[in-house]
Amino acid sequence: MSRLPEQKSAFRDPIHGYINVYRWEREIIDTREFQRLREIRQLGLTSFIYHGAEHSRFGHSIGVMHLAGQFVRRLLDDPRNRCIFKERYGWSDEQLREEVNLLVVEARLAGLLHDIGHSPFSHVGEDRLFPDGKRHEHYSEKIILSDDIGKIIDGDCTLNKLGVKRHRIASIISPEGLSEKGTYDVGIVKELISSVLEVDRMDYLLRDSHYCGVQYGRFDLARILDTILLYDEDQSGMLKLGVDDGGIRAVEGFVLARYYMFTQVYFHKTRRIYDLLLTKFISELLVEETKEGRYPLSVDEYLNWTDSKVLYKATKKMDRQCKNLAWRIVGRQHPKLVYETGDHTDPATVNNARRQLEQKVKCEFGIDVWQDVAIDHPENIKSDDKLVFVRIMGGKWQTLTHMSKLLDGLAEINRFRLYADVRDDPAMASEVEKFCRQEMS
Repeated sequence: MSRLPEQKSAFRDPIHGYINVYRWEREIIDTREFQRLREIRQLGLTSFIYHGAEHSRFGHSIGVMHLAGQFVRRLLDDPRNRCIFKERYGWSDEQLREEVNLLVVEARLAGLLHDIGHSPFSHVGEDRLFPDGKRHEHYSEKIILSDDIGKIIDGDCTLNKLGVKRHRIASIISPEGLSEKGTYDVGIVKELISSVLEVDRMDYLLRDSHYCGVQYGRFDLARILDTILLYDEDQSGMLKLGVDDGGIRAVEGFVLARYYMFTQVYFHKTRRIYDLLLTKFISELLVEETKEGRYPLSVDEYLNWTDSKVLYKATKKMDRQCKNLAWRIVGRQHPKLVYETGDHTDPATVNNARRQLEQKVKCEFGIDVWQDVAIDHPENIKSDDKLVFVRIMGGKWQTLTHMSKLLDGLAEINRFRLYADVRDDPAMASEVEKFCRQEMS
């Protein structure tokens, strides 16, 4: 059997304590591609509002690696789950130990590398700044398959004996159909990276709460880890993640933590206007440097784009006299919120505001206006592809939303906001706010 070597290196993490790493993980962390994540802030310019939120994708990626390994170990240490694997695949105890090592290593590598293709300020401008049809996951896949990181994975003797290859890791983090090398065949590992019970979300909720100094994103991680199970009755025949009924309240807390963090932090009114300003400013920079106004397809060129580069350019371009975008960003002179709807506004009202309100305010007052819409789908846990199954007494399975009326009541978040250039004119701001309320009444 291929035994995993001792983990000699360690990182002291503020969320998870000591995180030990394997030899090949340390080599990947030392690459230019991974070190770049130190210059990609986890939450964009959220530190303008929550001053502690200056953490990066670097620490988050190491945290996800740690959790992914923990969850696979926990799943396959459970005798009930081990029996499922042995019966389904006819494995001996020796083969099962070998498979556990493989899945732990692959889950950790996928967790470590899942965000390596992020653009400046993380999710800022994802719907506008990437080449058509591309997302940051496409760059992550390219980076993993490239020689710098791919050779570390393919060239390590321990990983070779286990059967770990770069294309398998790329397939885990890729959306379905993205990878040119096929689909990863172990559903539970892919689900740990992207699903309702994903460790990516578990880490960023705890990490973001810690650095923002809020409590909204906290939940009982230890209880979820203690009650995670294999769900072996899916119609697809794939083994998926489930939970013991003793973990229902912990999973409820986890889902609600995401809901609260979205409404209170991720869609904070000031945070979002800086996302809009950054998106437009980066777009203008890309026009200057690439002419297409999109991030370059070349991985080497793309890796040069970091938060530091964007902020340096903004500092050089800022002009107080004309109040340009760079001045607004560097000088923290954002437009003022003049109108917003509630969190669960009906889509027709939001669509009406998007179509008409911005133009009406421009015509009436002759001022610059920005609009924003927040859409999130916490109720997606009721959809067929997002169901979480709970094992109840007697070994039967029920859906989480059937067992939890609290989660069954979650509704779509749909919120509209309008910002205007009235920061230095309180009287004008009051008039614009009144006008918006009347138009939308």
